[in-house]
Amino acid sequence: MPLDFVDTASQIEGMAEDLRSQQDVYQRRISNALEAVRDFPLDEYTARRSRGEFGLDAPDVREPPSAAHSAPPAPDGFAVAAVDGSHIDVDRHLAARCFLINTGSVSLTYGKPAQAELEGRAQLYASVDDMVIRDPDGGGEQRIEGAVLGAKRNVEEMRRLVEVVRSLPADTPTLALVDGPLVMLGLVGRGYGDFVARELVENGFASALEELRLLAEERPLALAGYVSMPGYSEAAAALRYSVCDRADPSVPCVAAPETCGRCVGGITDRAIFSERLDAGERSGLFTTSSRIIANHYHGNEIDFFYMDVGEEIARVEVPSWTSRDEAALGLAHSLILDQAERGRGYPVSLMEAHEKAVITGADRRYFNELVERALSDRGIRVGTSEKARSKRLRWL
Repeated sequence: MPLDFVDTASQIEGMAEDLRSQQDVYQRRISNALEAVRDFPLDEYTARRSRGEFGLDAPDVREPPSAAHSAPPAPDGFAVAAVDGSHIDVDRHLAARCFLINTGSVSLTYGKPAQAELEGRAQLYASVDDMVIRDPDGGGEQRIEGAVLGAKRNVEEMRRLVEVVRSLPADTPTLALVDGPLVMLGLVGRGYGDFVARELVENGFASALEELRLLAEERPLALAGYVSMPGYSEAAAALRYSVCDRADPSVPCVAAPETCGRCVGGITDRAIFSERLDAGERSGLFTTSSRIIANHYHGNEIDFFYMDVGEEIARVEVPSWTSRDEAALGLAHSLILDQAERGRGYPVSLMEAHEKAVITGADRRYFNELVERALSDRGIRVGTSEKARSKRLRWL
């Protein structure tokens, strides 16, 4: 047993005791936040935000935070298209430099006739051109691995979603659903060249969003990104800016939060809306603030709301062309709720897409074996690191 559970258990007990001691402070912050929701000065906040008084984490608050909307009835017949993905990253211990993206897609049609199509697509990338993103305006290049590969996977998921939506009847109300956010923040703050964001975000993800927007002009279509157990604090940031009396509330506060009777710091949006929403309701709309959206999303904005799906508070991100169309927004609300009820708390379409996309640990090991075997069969020397070799052996 490599992990010392005796010592670890003692540390866990200490952590639990610390969390218990913080409950009073935390509950006080929740109470402050709920009071700020009730008294939120929407016009004043909007004016101050437009003057640039707040930080980049301050969202545009499109409705009073106290707003709560019930779901409209779902249409008698509708379709849901959903995608998810997983990948095998570049492994420097493997004999060949390559990566694999597996995209799971689902289309579920409800009504008459009912129909279901599920598919998993695995794509291997191994050529020199596959492995890098090159700057067309210079000599720079970026290897596709780590966070960059995660972003590329998101692009492939969105491109697959476009294909699935196109395959559905144009007269059927359709929800296009993504597992996770619509804001590609994985590349932000990591020092990647702007050409990487242009290729993956502007020419990839956002271009697929634009294709879906054009499809929405021809058919009843709503697009949404579903975030389970969200840890965001954007709405909480708006509340903080609305109540903070300091000259510059965008600067992190160094005072002890318990000394401020109005402090709402350190809490998540989920904690706030779990107290505000009843089952099936959604919050009002917020518009997320991000330079990557302003610079690379073809002028489209990303709005978000929180929703009580019965088992949890989920964050739902929608493009502005969905949120600002009352019928499309109602479609997203009602069908997400329907999918969560069918999935006992989580959208059933995303569950099925995940099952088609998931790559298990056994899959990864077999993938490595297939690569090594294919190289060896062709007389290509199969080398590996001593570290990788040692993990396959048990000496004691």
